[in-house]
Amino acid sequence: MGITTEEFFENVYRVIFSPKSFFEQKDIKISLRLAVGLIAAIASINKITSGILEGTIKDGFFIIFLIGSIIGSLFLWFLTGLFFEYIAKIFDRGGNLAKILFYTAFAPIPFIFFAPLNLIKNIGDWGYLLSVNLEVILYLWVIILYAFSLRAAYKISLSRSFMMIFLPFISSFFAVYWIIGFCTKLWYIFSI
Repeated sequence: MGITTEEFFENVYRVIFSPKSFFEQKDIKISLRLAVGLIAAIASINKITSGILEGTIKDGFFIIFLIGSIIGSLFLWFLTGLFFEYIAKIFDRGGNLAKILFYTAFAPIPFIFFAPLNLIKNIGDWGYLLSVNLEVILYLWVIILYAFSLRAAYKISLSRSFMMIFLPFISSFFAVYWIIGFCTKLWYIFSI
């Protein structure tokens, strides 16, 4: 038994206007088909609206770019879910891949507001400044929704879910630091 259309739109409404109530639902129905469709729909809406605004929708290659955008978004969404699942397994919280994929499919819903923000950019300098600031807020909103997703899927605190989100950035900093340190030590050893 899948999710009904009414439940779907109610979930979308909750994610936008009351994310805490969406991610804290106890009786939510997990549907990976819905999640795949939602990611594909968000990618399509963004690509079509940007194509309309940029005037590239009339190009012959637009359908290819649209399909590429959908496939790329699905691939990135799946890799993100796998990444979070493997991090959770390190901390003995794994085993919820379907849940994390379902919840993270709802996290990028605010990206559908990029089209109106791009329209505001064309108004002038003030419109551009307003649009850029609102886009930053939009990105922060999506990060918060990802944190709620992790919290709901793995039953962890909100602070730990933010830590899971920023773990790749922290890890990459240390990786670069250690690589530079290792290469410096090797250069020092062989230069003597």
